[in-house]
Amino acid sequence: MKNKLFVVSLMSSAVLLTACGGGDSKGGSAAKDNRSANSTAQAGTDPTAPFSCPSDYRKITLSNNSVIANVNLNIKSDDGIATLTVKTPADGKTGDLIICLGKPDPVPAGVTANYVYEVKSSGDLRAMASSTLTLNFASDVVSDPNPPVIEFADITNGRVTYKPLVQGASFAEAPNYSLAANAQDTGLYVVRLTK
Repeated sequence: MKNKLFVVSLMSSAVLLTACGGGDSKGGSAAKDNRSANSTAQAGTDPTAPFSCPSDYRKITLSNNSVIANVNLNIKSDDGIATLTVKTPADGKTGDLIICLGKPDPVPAGVTANYVYEVKSSGDLRAMASSTLTLNFASDVVSDPNPPVIEFADITNGRVTYKPLVQGASFAEAPNYSLAANAQDTGLYVVRLTK
């Protein structure tokens, strides 16, 4: 019994270490946090093209073959402000899934915000037990509303609508801000310090 428990514990640690960026990248892994190597085959440009992230986005790749249950996996933006935390479901089955996080460049027309981040996915993020976007930043701008919130910027027919999200734990004491919100949809997540 001790040997079985040790093996399960060792496998869980190896998967978690790999998911967090540790270990070597020569073998197959449950999750990888890498930059995308191919930005020419964007989703939506060619229905037969495989899903890929923009080259300057961070990504994590999950495989249904080796993901373990109830594990938090993080993707952090290059500027260190945004962190997307996804929790694998209780049964550990996510399907093969690629999740990307980054700053769109350029920001889509009509979107006016102090902070803009995009979440992309090759599948439904609702397959995960949870998905939370956290933004940690410093700003001398006096926020109105205070505390500021993360919103979803929905762009339909060239028109931008800012939609409220279920907010998580927040800390707002100028100049330091830490905001969190549910992020189970692909698209643009924004913070408007003044409206």
